[in-house]
Amino acid sequence: MVFQTRRLHLIAASTLAVLAGCAQLDSAAPAAITQGPAGDAFYTPPTLAAGHHGDLIWARPLTTQAALPSAAQNWLVLYRSTDVAGQPVAVSGTVAIPSGTPPAGGWPVLSWTHGTTGIADLCAPSRNRPDYPARDYINLMSASLDQWLQRGYAVVQTDYQGLGTPGTHPYLVGDSEARGAIDMVLAARQLTPGLSKNWLVMGHSQGGQAAIYTAARAPDYGQGLNLKGAIAIAPASHLSTLVAYSQAHPDMNANGFGALMTVGIGAGAPGLNTTAMLTAEGKKRIQLVEERCVVGLSAPDAWSLKTSELVNANADYAAFNGALATLADTENTRPQVPLLVLQADNDEVVPAHLTAKMVARFKTLGVDVDARNYKVGDKGTARTYHQATVPTAMGDAMEWAQGRLPAGK
Repeated sequence: MVFQTRRLHLIAASTLAVLAGCAQLDSAAPAAITQGPAGDAFYTPPTLAAGHHGDLIWARPLTTQAALPSAAQNWLVLYRSTDVAGQPVAVSGTVAIPSGTPPAGGWPVLSWTHGTTGIADLCAPSRNRPDYPARDYINLMSASLDQWLQRGYAVVQTDYQGLGTPGTHPYLVGDSEARGAIDMVLAARQLTPGLSKNWLVMGHSQGGQAAIYTAARAPDYGQGLNLKGAIAIAPASHLSTLVAYSQAHPDMNANGFGALMTVGIGAGAPGLNTTAMLTAEGKKRIQLVEERCVVGLSAPDAWSLKTSELVNANADYAAFNGALATLADTENTRPQVPLLVLQADNDEVVPAHLTAKMVARFKTLGVDVDARNYKVGDKGTARTYHQATVPTAMGDAMEWAQGRLPAGK
């Protein structure tokens, strides 16, 4: 439906991007890209007609803070994926293409799966602007990802299902995250000629979990692609164990992750009534997950009371705990490609001993896994040692990646 007029429009848009500080789109850009609407209307999809997961819905040049500075092209994209019920769903994300000429076979692709930002649409990383609530974390991650661009990797980033787009984000539901990461690569290859079918997945925290689930699902779900390896930095695991501990210790202070998990697992398990687990105060405050990002959920007026004040001690948790173990316990998956796990011993969010336990289980399953631990001494601009693990471990991640999917620079 888009011919010469649309091509001229895209060329004009790319020229404006240059003036805004982004690199010019090269002549390899395809002639038939459906231009997405301006503003936040971009995230509201059209009716999804017949198609395949990974199909590109529309795109537009990206010039906000979500763009990676070293890219020759930055795109905001909306693409087709598959939700937890097996139905088509639109997911948003970004694509960044290196400068220069692609190597033989195309630019190798890195699919980044981000850590927890929240469930509310305003928390989607592709919405990073001056007033973006999670910008400290996302900007820290972007600084590391820009290094991969400079090495010659195309960097694609999914927002995940329901984060930015309509519907509730099924937070920590591994299959949903994996499909978003895989379909992001398929959509990017439709958008931009010169991308290889060979790719890596890398993620942090929630995204580390997503990377491991991607390593388990990609060979079957990602037909036409060739996943060479997965890098999981401080990956979430043993979530049912952590939640059971919290339920058994009602005097513990709650945090925003618990609120997000309550809503997210509920979204991933149709028919599960998570509000029945909450007190009257918990039912009131749980609504804030649709309004605030993760840092805001830890404010005094949010999910920061004692667990007993928010969660009903007499509730039946069996269905929730069962759904959590089935949908989100990373240690129960089996990666089918080589896996690198990077973990700080002094991580305040993801316990190092649980990561070690997950790695040990993978080894008993015959998974090709390499695990490396760090003592992070300087947080730098990061809020926590958990976040600082990403820049600390990036050199090892790049060296490992180069041995499995060499970059062209």
